[in-house]
Parts: sequence; C-alpha cells; structure tokens
Amino acid sequence: MSSYTKAQKAAQRVHKERSQLQNRKSLGLLEKKKDYKLRARDYNVKKAKIKQLRQKALERNPDEFYYRMISSKFEDGVTKRREEDEPLTPAQKKLMDSQDIRYVTYKRNIETKKIEKMKSSLHLLDASTSSPMNKHTFFVESTNEAKDFDVAKRLDTHPSLLHRAFNRPKLIDLRKEQYTANNEEYQTQILERAKQERYDELVQRMKREKQLGVVGAKMQTKINLKDKGRKVLLQGETESSPAVYKWRYKRKR
Repeated sequence: MSSYTKAQKAAQRVHKERSQLQNRKSLGLLEKKKDYKLRARDYNVKKAKIKQLRQKALERNPDEFYYRMISSKFEDGVTKRREEDEPLTPAQKKLMDSQDIRYVTYKRNIETKKIEKMKSSLHLLDASTSSPMNKHTFFVESTNEAKDFDVAKRLDTHPSLLHRAFNRPKLIDLRKEQYTANNEEYQTQILERAKQERYDELVQRMKREKQLGVVGAKMQTKINLKDKGRKVLLQGETESSPAVYKWRYKRKR
C-alpha cells in the first residue's frame, strides 16, 4: 500500500510558492512559512532570555562579592578585565601579544646560529686596537730551528706588517709596487670600517638574542603557572628576568 501511495505522490503536481509581486520588489523577498518560523523562534528565545535576566536582576544581592571583581571593571555596560602593569618594554609586549613561545624559540635559535657564524667569520679583534687576541702557532723540527725562527721569512712579508691579522701583503706584491702608501692606507680604512660595521651588527644580534631569551622565559613561566600545585613567589618579574617561583615538592607514585 505504501508503494502505491508513493507512486501517487510522485505523479502529483509540484505546487510552487508565490514569489514577490513585481510592484513590491522594492520590499524584498516575500516571507515564506519557514522564514516566519525561524524569525518567531529567534524572537521567543530572546524574549525568554530577557525575562530570565530581569528576574535575576530583581533577585540580585547588593552585598554580593567575588574575587573576580578585583581584577575586572565595568565600562560602557561591559565587564572588562583590568590590565595588569607588567614590567615589560613595548617591544616585549608586542612580541608576546603576537607570537607564541614556539615562534620565540625558533627566532632565538636563528639569531644564535647567526651569532656563532659571525663570530667564526670575524677575527674577534678589538675594534679600537690593532693587536689580535688570537695566536698563530708555528711548528718546527728542532730547538735550534725554533731559536733561529724568523716569522717574517716564514710568512714571506715585511717585518713591519707582522702585527696585522689581515691585509698582510707578501714581498713579491710589495716588489711589484702594487701596494703604495696611499693605496694601502685607503684599503686599511675600508677594512676597518667594514670590520666595525660587522661588530656593530654582532652586538645588535646579541642584544636581540638576549631579549628573545627573556621573552621566552617569561612566556614559559606563565605556562608553568597554569599547572596545579602550591607555589611561592621568590622573586618578582623585571624587564630583564622572569618571575621566580618555588613549587612544593610532590611525591610521584
């Protein structure tokens, strides 16, 4: 019987709902029953919510207090959380608000690798002096050869250029007069300027790496504070260091 009913309904005419009249197009689409049901349901839900809030306001205790009131304020009809004054620089606040601890650790690792690469490429000389901090060791066969050892002869350069760690021309280049006094002084100035720029960049990268370390430590401290357990504040947070807490020892089963 059900199959016959289905066959009858399949042959029935499909009744389409009327659309908006041509002279009423400016009023928008013609509301159908399904649209009315959605609108009525939304209206009733809001009406019930308003009734519930009105009843809650009537039964409110004027002496009511809870600790969230200390850290929040009522502004423009909305309850907002009070902003705590954190001892952070503007750059640290911006970084902590925009990125997470994994990104900070990633950027710090990049800076650390760049610093190590720059240290290995630089001669680590003092920019204001010409005396190198590193040493150049020569190996000889015997003690007598060490006594008569001539560094200038071994390096094939003039004795007045031994104090240099770079830009030390050989004797064959000096004989060809490729290094005149003015040319040598100009090249030395260029190298000194380039070296100073590299050292300045190294100092900036080291400062940035230290700042990223501080931000990462502060973010890790905030993550650790979310864990359960009793803790005591030993040292407050500063611009250059995170807060230090001591957790109570808990025996693990």
